[in-house]
Amino acid sequence: MSTPTATDRAPLSAECTLARRPGYKDVHRECAQSEDVPLPHSLGVLLVRRCGCTCHGRRGGDAS
Repeated sequence: MSTPTATDRAPLSAECTLARRPGYKDVHRECAQSEDVPLPHSLGVLLVRRCGCTCHGRRGGDAS
């Protein structure tokens, strides 16, 4: 089993991309893309892909 690299992660949501800029750290809380959302009645097709930001893996929701 290989370890995931930065290129294996899902792209960031608009909120988490903005939160990386100075002064916008609190925007991480607005990101709602914490899970993959499958397209109904399809196999393996995603309607919305989860955000690849590491803030979603933390408990408590505080992103540093």
